[in-house]
Amino acid sequence: MTPTPSPLPVPGIPAMCPQCLTALDGPLPDVGQTKSGTGCVVRTGLAEHADITFHAATTAGPTVGDRNTHVDRLTDAHGTTVGTITGGGWKVFEHPRDGHVLSYYREEIEFPDGTVVTSGWMDSTAVWSGQWQSLHAVGTGGAYHGLVGVRQIRQEEPRRLFRANIVLCATGGR
Repeated sequence: MTPTPSPLPVPGIPAMCPQCLTALDGPLPDVGQTKSGTGCVVRTGLAEHADITFHAATTAGPTVGDRNTHVDRLTDAHGTTVGTITGGGWKVFEHPRDGHVLSYYREEIEFPDGTVVTSGWMDSTAVWSGQWQSLHAVGTGGAYHGLVGVRQIRQEEPRRLFRANIVLCATGGR
């Protein structure tokens, strides 16, 4: 029996963090800067250098049953390391409509000034075709504590190099 994703609605990025969309739609701001007047921390245009340990059925692309762990290095436009991502993913469902493989990911991102946890569903087939995918992100420590938002990822070199954006904004409770 193939497990199916929960039928319970998960709030989308627009509902959780409407300010995040504004930060991601415009020209890319400087990495690590707080967007003036928004209460958002915006880190865009990052390179994610992947160090992935795979337990995969094939090297051609994602397959249900694959799993991975990773410790990735985030660098800015100058090649300076600005953080690390430690996490894992599990390919758990192949959509019968289009054959896309859905994965569940959980990660912890460490920056010098705080931590962010990400989790959620990602269309791994879309990642393999170079499309952007998003995970929910929550600041859990330091400068990011209590912020919510999104982590975006797009594969550039299979299982080696990705582009990444992280945008977190204050909610009503902060």
